[in-house]
Amino acid sequence: MDRGERYNQIILSSIDVFSRTNYEKATTAMLAEEAGIAEGTLYKYFPSKKELFLECFRYIAGQLIDRYNLLYEDVGEQSLVSLKGVAKSYLDFVKENPSMRKFLAFMLNNSFDEDFAREMEEFLNLNIRAAEGLLKGAMRMGELKKNMDPHIMAWFFVGGYFTLILMTEMEEDAVQDPGFLDKYMSAILE
Repeated sequence: MDRGERYNQIILSSIDVFSRTNYEKATTAMLAEEAGIAEGTLYKYFPSKKELFLECFRYIAGQLIDRYNLLYEDVGEQSLVSLKGVAKSYLDFVKENPSMRKFLAFMLNNSFDEDFAREMEEFLNLNIRAAEGLLKGAMRMGELKKNMDPHIMAWFFVGGYFTLILMTEMEEDAVQDPGFLDKYMSAILE
């Protein structure tokens, strides 16, 4: 196994451990065992449990950003189509990846840690800027009311990511409705 494969193996298995136990209870011995490596090997890749945890978050954020970038390439200048596509992509991601969904919820609930908060803030700000740009584009095209505040609406949209985690985690029936995303977007944008 090459270094890149081993690195991904450690990240993915660590996401599973953190999502099952949480940050405080997960030990480096548990993380190494789940990855199928010696504890000393874990330290060759990550200097601390915290750095591993943060790298797990960066991995998940990267997965989401890659999905969004592909979506933007496909739909071009269609702002509302892009926003709905982002919401669908995020919902699909949290449905398909329960460990990553739990990990994201944990990150949100641990913003008292300065390092965790900084990583989450960077991710949220990136998403808010993108959503705000799409909302402004939709306003220019006459697809949304001109009296909306795109910055506040972007916060509602991005804050909705955590509503989608919660609804999926709680197995809310509405999330399974084929018309859910249309209802979701209407609730946010009207």
